[in-house]
Amino acid sequence: MRYHGRMDDFEKRWKRIQDQLRIQMNGDEQPTFSSGRTLFGIRSTVEEKMDRFAREIEQEQLEKLHRKQEQEQERNRNREKSQNRE
Repeated sequence: MRYHGRMDDFEKRWKRIQDQLRIQMNGDEQPTFSSGRTLFGIRSTVEEKMDRFAREIEQEQLEKLHRKQEQEQERNRNREKSQNRE
């Protein structure tokens, strides 16, 4: 059965865990050490803050772009009005 959405991430993590366990059991490679947080895809507070900051910056940029577009539209309307008066 194939899952979609978040289950895909779960399946990827589970495969990574299985691969690491297989490697360690066979002795093919030195085991790599990682925190359970990384291994299981648990986000750290720092990662969450960085994502939040990135979203805030992106939102600010979008708002600036919208303001700039609105100002440009207003200028164009004013030009049209002044041209129609002439």
